[in-house]
Formats: sequence, C-alpha cells, structure tokens
Amino acid sequence: MENHMKRLLLPLLIASQMSFADLVLDNSVSQLNFGSIKNSSVAELHRFGTLSGNVDKSGKALIEIDLGSVDTRIDIRDQRMKEHLFNVGQFPKAVFSSEIDVENIEKMAVGEVQQRRLKGKLDLHGNEAPMEVLVRIVKTTGGAFTVYTVEPVFLSAKDFDLGPGIDKLLELAGLKSITRAIPVTFSVVFREGDAADEPEEDSPLKKFLPF
Repeated sequence: MENHMKRLLLPLLIASQMSFADLVLDNSVSQLNFGSIKNSSVAELHRFGTLSGNVDKSGKALIEIDLGSVDTRIDIRDQRMKEHLFNVGQFPKAVFSSEIDVENIEKMAVGEVQQRRLKGKLDLHGNEAPMEVLVRIVKTTGGAFTVYTVEPVFLSAKDFDLGPGIDKLLELAGLKSITRAIPVTFSVVFREGDAADEPEEDSPLKKFLPF
C-alpha cells in the first residue's frame, strides 16, 4: 500500500517542481521596439536586438535590455545613440523589474489570454522611474508564456536625463526637433531556462537564477 501511494504521489511531486521552475526570456522570439519623431512629422521605428531576463518562482520578473544592440537601420545613427544618448560605456544596460502572478499563470489553460496591468520600475541611464504597463499574457505549451504590450508605454526623456543626449543628436544630424516622449512596445517569451540563452556572468539577473 505504501509503495503504491509513493508511485501515485511521485509524478505529482515532480510535476509540481517542474511547474515552478524559473523561466528565462527567449531572445530569439522576443522583441522590444521604440519610436521617435523628428522635425515634427517624420516617424521612425527602432529596436533593441538583445534582450535577456527571467521570472523566478516567487514571480519576480526582470527584462534586461542591451543598449549596445540598438538598431535604427542606420549604422551612424546607431553609433551616435550608443555614444551620446545611452552612453553605453557607462550605462550598458537598462533593466525593467516587476512582479507577475505565477500561480495564476500556472492555472491558465494553454492558449488562454489574460489582460493585466504590471507595475514596476525602469533603471535606465543611471536613473530609476516607476512604470505601469498594460499587457496581455498568453499561456503556451511546456509551461512557457508570452507577455506583450496592449498599448505603447511612453517614456519621458527628462525622467532618465536623456535630454542632453537628444540635444547632441539634434546637433550632429542637423535636425530641428526630436520628440522627448518615447513610445515603447514589447513582446517577450519566457520558457524553461535550458531553452534560452543565459544572461552574462556579471548580469544582475544572476541573483534570481538557479545556476
């Protein structure tokens, strides 16, 4: 009888441990875009090519953006943004931190979609500011899930001391204006850690990861 009970309980225990495993952002199917408007009427879309992050068992979530991976489709503009706007030599990363209800996600059926408002903070260019993001969460197979913005999040250049950098970009490009409100959208996929790239060794994400 005792052995029979063990055989019944063991799969449940294993499933429980697997369901609460830390999940890691899969950069290959994730994206973060931001927009800009120059000279009052020319709108352009840009992106960051390298994202990392994770959600741990308690629901602590991080998305880390490699600012050096900025992609505006114009090489000289990429370089100017890295050097004068983001100052990647001193501030190579931006980090968004929040909390996600992982127990609720575990109860979702595959394909189910829920809308949530995430509260968190963004650390960018040596400054932190609170953020509230309206997202949809989609449960996918293997315990993975996708989080994507329902509407753009508008960042204020002033909150992150990016004004002087924008002024320098205006000067270098000979522009009359660049908007100081920056719309940002993202779609990120979290899955079991062995299915995604590890963050860099010195990354703050390491403190949440089990390896």
